[in-house]
Amino acid sequence: MNWILVYEKELIQNHLVTLTDERHSHIRNILKKDVNETIQVVIPFSGNFLFKIQSTNEFSTTLEKFNSLPNTLKPLSIHTFFSLPRPQTGKKILHLSGAYGVTSVSFYATESKNKEYWTSPVYTKDTVSYLETGLSQTGNYKLPDLHLAQSETWKPFLKSWKGKVLILDREGENFAESLSQNQKSFEEILFVFGPESGWKPDDLLFFKESSFTRVSLGNINLRTEFAFSALLHQLFIRN
Repeated sequence: MNWILVYEKELIQNHLVTLTDERHSHIRNILKKDVNETIQVVIPFSGNFLFKIQSTNEFSTTLEKFNSLPNTLKPLSIHTFFSLPRPQTGKKILHLSGAYGVTSVSFYATESKNKEYWTSPVYTKDTVSYLETGLSQTGNYKLPDLHLAQSETWKPFLKSWKGKVLILDREGENFAESLSQNQKSFEEILFVFGPESGWKPDDLLFFKESSFTRVSLGNINLRTEFAFSALLHQLFIRN
């Protein structure tokens, strides 16, 4: 936790916050900060700040907004779509989404066998917390828009997308070349990650009939979180 995440709604009179949860424990036991020392704080949708410790004890730490900081990271304005992954993979995707500040992340069950994953705490009560760990790591201030499509079908969603749809697939065209052609408006692109077992023939036919472009990050068969990380890195250096 390089940054302490605080929401605007937690602030008292716009400049004070009292922490009693794991953030308090982290400041006291890991950072070992004391009164009058400063803490890096990220406020979602607001920015990066320095807060000064006003008081601390065994049970709580009170912080006071001290100064604004230059934003440490420019959010990555892209939209992403994932075939509902295993919960452990979902955690990593959510963390990366928060770390880079992607605009949106959508999960759809493109295969019926994956629908059981919806019952996991990763996709029910703990989802936002995994996004928050990303913000706390990098200082990104943009909390991604999250869409958990438990009762929706995925092909109509892709068909309704107003911008360009890029399908991640090993057999697709060179990613760097495709990105160069679309770079001026890549915030309107939907990057689509399929199941790790690969796209089915009827899916590929659907993509062709819909004029969706298939792009490849390389010939290596990557796990979803590694492919996502590779995509984020390539886009971030161009951001």
